[in-house]
Order: sequence, then structure tokens, then C-alpha cells
Amino acid sequence: MASITRQRIKKHLVPQILKRCQQQQQRRYNHSMSFRLHTSRPIIPSISSSSHFLLPTSSSSFTTSTKPQLLPLPQLQNQKKTHRNLAKYTVSKINSRGELKYTEMTLSEILKDSPSIHIRDLFALNLTSQCEVPFLPSVGGKEKESVTVGGEKTDVALFSRKSSLSKRAGSVILPRGEEVVMSIGTVRAVIGKDSAFLLDAHKPSIKVLAEELSEIFTYKMKEALENSTGQNLTLDTQYNVRATYMTEPFELVFIEEILRDACDTFNRRIRLYEPIVDSLLDRVSNEVFSESGVHRLVPIKDSLQEFEMTVKQGLDCLKHLLDNDEDMLGLLLTEGAAARSKGQNLQLKKHESVELLLEEYARQFNGILQEIHYLLQRVQSKQELVALSLDGYRNRMIRMNLYMSIAAVGLATSTTVAGYFGMNLVSGMEESGVAFQYVIVSTTLASLGIFGGSLSYISGSRMKKRAMGRLEEIEAIKGALSDMNALDYAAKSMIQNETPMCRTDFKQKLLEGRKYNNARQLKDDEVDLLFDVLDKNMDGNIYMEDFSAIEQFTFKHRNVD
Repeated sequence: MASITRQRIKKHLVPQILKRCQQQQQRRYNHSMSFRLHTSRPIIPSISSSSHFLLPTSSSSFTTSTKPQLLPLPQLQNQKKTHRNLAKYTVSKINSRGELKYTEMTLSEILKDSPSIHIRDLFALNLTSQCEVPFLPSVGGKEKESVTVGGEKTDVALFSRKSSLSKRAGSVILPRGEEVVMSIGTVRAVIGKDSAFLLDAHKPSIKVLAEELSEIFTYKMKEALENSTGQNLTLDTQYNVRATYMTEPFELVFIEEILRDACDTFNRRIRLYEPIVDSLLDRVSNEVFSESGVHRLVPIKDSLQEFEMTVKQGLDCLKHLLDNDEDMLGLLLTEGAAARSKGQNLQLKKHESVELLLEEYARQFNGILQEIHYLLQRVQSKQELVALSLDGYRNRMIRMNLYMSIAAVGLATSTTVAGYFGMNLVSGMEESGVAFQYVIVSTTLASLGIFGGSLSYISGSRMKKRAMGRLEEIEAIKGALSDMNALDYAAKSMIQNETPMCRTDFKQKLLEGRKYNNARQLKDDEVDLLFDVLDKNMDGNIYMEDFSAIEQFTFKHRNVD
């Protein structure tokens, strides 16, 4: 009896258990591959050594829409190794002699050449490679390309958009013993005391930066060799002649050049934003009563805010380093290595050179941030102006509705006349031959007049004229305040001459003050605006007595004399 039971279990129950295990592992694989859509790191579920596994046959992680095949464990392990080896990144290596070399490296190779950094530091940089899935929109009415991941058909463009959301890395400068991990703007770098890696070197902008850095270090090495006396020449591990830099070590020069490139890039972007903002604001001014004007401002505002976030991240990174003396000492890789070779620690005051460097670029980042705030405030002011104009137009329409209701009530009184004439009573005008024509013509003309007046009121021509007048006044204020140095020059001239200033003299001094400044052309309405504001007595002259601050300055000036 027991042997019969064992045979039945072996014949029926064991195949069912194996089938359920295979179905369970297939569900695990589908889940892991669907999860891989939203992450950059591949996830391979654990399996037993005797099982089979469902995996696409292509060496890539994603294949075109085909039916998955069942692969044995050895082939699965080969697929796993192939996937890891596919993730290669273009790296430009620059050494202290200015030699530039481009190479393809995996994360393991990068970590091998830079043993002080951790894999988490590289993940934080959000590196990109040339083998990533590109964005492929539909062209010519054809269907978009799809991939099969875990048995599900997925749009390639959708996956590309999802993965691009996680490609925005923050700004960091991380000392890691013998290396420094740096990310500012679009530059990602791993810096050592004698050489450095520029990551994402497949991008054209990084290639240009790498060539510039190579030229800089080549020139510095040439200059150091020409000015050398023989005492500052050393040999590296490959017995190549090295010349100690006359000013700063390699790592500080590299960090400074990256910060300089970031500042130049941000300043160029500001110069590009300015004409775009000016053009959009001019268009919105011409369509102040249209809602499309507000919609035009949304993209430029979003773009400026994103740019502001990038610059602010860089500024916060520099401020964090300035608040931490130990991190600033960690950037001195050359001096730190020399101190460790002697069994000593770096003195705390050594961070002063790094502090001066970071303070200068923090100041430049702060200036760029202030210019971005200025552009954002301009867009915000114009947006608020358009919103107020639209609100005024809506209020006018509501008022018009009220007036029409009142007019309808007024016209209802005249309809009572028709009601009176419609009664079956004798009024004495039944026999008149012209009364009917007079009544028809007069009521028709009255209706046309009311209709035309209502359309004229709704169109708001007077309101548009007033709004355009306000915009011209705002432009005049903007132009008058565009060069405060010229206004200060006019005030100083009045103090030196100690005589009142009329409108003509005031305009002449403003023109002289703007002659060598890169300011806009002075207009008469701008002069009139400034003069009317400063002429408190309204007698056509500006006096020093009108301003207490100028009186105090003059009094002190005379006492000194």
C-alpha cells in the first residue's frame, strides 16, 4: 500500500509541484523586469541551480516584441554578465602634462582606477552612455517602436521620457581621500592629484572642455619647465619628468577651471535669456487683453525657474564647503599626500587658499542668481499686469450686463406705449396718415442707436487707449531708471554748480551721463517723468533745498572746505 502511494505521488504530485515552481519563478521575472523600467540598475531574481528561467534571447536588457524563450541557468548567467559589460561610459582622461585620452570604461574600471571613491558616488552623478535607449517619436504616421519587458509591450519613447526624469544630478564637490568627486552644471569629474577623469565625454560640450583643459595644462607644464631651475623637477612612477606648478597644484587648477567654465556657461545663458524675455514681453504688451499672452509667459518662466534651481544648487554646494574647513582641506590632495608620507597632518590654516578660490566663485554664482531673479521678476510683473487687465475687462463685461438690464427696464416703459395703442380704445390718431411712419422710423433709429452704443462700449476702445497709455508710462519709467548713474551725475553737477537746474540743463546732464554708458537712448517722456518727479515746487526748476540728503551733503562739503 505504501509503495503504491509513493508511486502515485511521484507520478502526479511531483510534476504539479515543479510546474507551480516554474510558474512562480516566471512571475518573479516578470515583476523584476517591469520594475527595471523605472530604475537604472538591473535586477535579476535569485534562482536555484537546477531550474530554468524565462529570459529574452537578445544580449540587451530589452528586445523587440517577440515571444520569450525558456533559457537554462548557464545561459542566464552569461546573459547577466553580458548585461553588466554593456554599461560602458566614455571618459576623457587628462593628466598634469596636458595629455588627453578618450576611452570607454565600465563602472568597475572607473572604481579600479579611483579606489578612494565609492560606487554610490558614481550613482549620484547619474552618468549617461551612448548605448542608452534614444527618444524615437512616430514619423510619417508609422507606429512607435516598442519593446517587450517582462512579457509586456512598452513604448520606447515612453521609457526614454521616464528614464530621463532621473538624469538630473545635483551639484556636489566631495573629497574622497585621494580623489575628489565633482559635479557642477553639466560637468562630471573625478579628480586626482596627477590626473582627472571627465565623465560623459561623449557629449560635445564635454569634449570641448576636455580640449581646453588639455591646452591649459600643456601651457602650464611648458611654462613650469621653462622657469625651472632643476630643483623643482621630479620623476613620477613611470620615470617621466614632472615640474611642480609655480602657483597651484593640479587638483585646484582643475577645480577652478571647471568652476570657471560653469560661470561662463551660466553667463552665456543669461545673455541668451534676455532677448527672449524682451521679445515675449513685447508680444504680451501688444495683446494685453488676450489670455494667450499669459500662456506665452509660462514656458519662459518654467525655464528660468529650472535654470535658477541649477545655479542655486551650485551656490549651495560652494557655501557648504565654505562652512566646513575639513572638507576644504580634503581638496588639497597634493599637500595631503605629502603630509601623509611624512606621517603628519595638514595644518588647518592651509585651507585659506581653497577658501579664497571658493569665495570668488560663490560671489559670481550669487551674481548670476540675482540676474535670474531680475528676469523672473520682470516676467512676474508682466503676468500680473495682464491678469489685472483681464480682470478689468471681465468687470467691464459684467457692468455692461448690468447696464443692458437697466436699459431693458427703460425700454420696457416705451413698450407700454405700444400696449396703449393696441387697446381697442379711440385715441384720436387712428385717422392720421403719417403717425404710423413716424413711430416706425423713430423706434428703429432708437434701436440701432442703442445697439451701436452697446457694441462700442463692449469693444472698450477707450479702455484700450487708457491701458496702452499705462503701458507707455511703464516703459517710460523703465527707461528713465535704466541708468541711475546718469541721474546721479546730474545731481552731482547741480551740487557742484550750486545753482538751480532747469529742464533743458537737466536733460543735457542726463545725456552727458549716458554718453559713455551702455544705456538705452534717452527719450523726452523719460526726461519729463524724472523732472516732474524731482520738481517738487512745480516752477520748472530743481533746487538743492528740495532734498534733505543733498542739503546735508552740501553742508558737510562746505564745512570741510
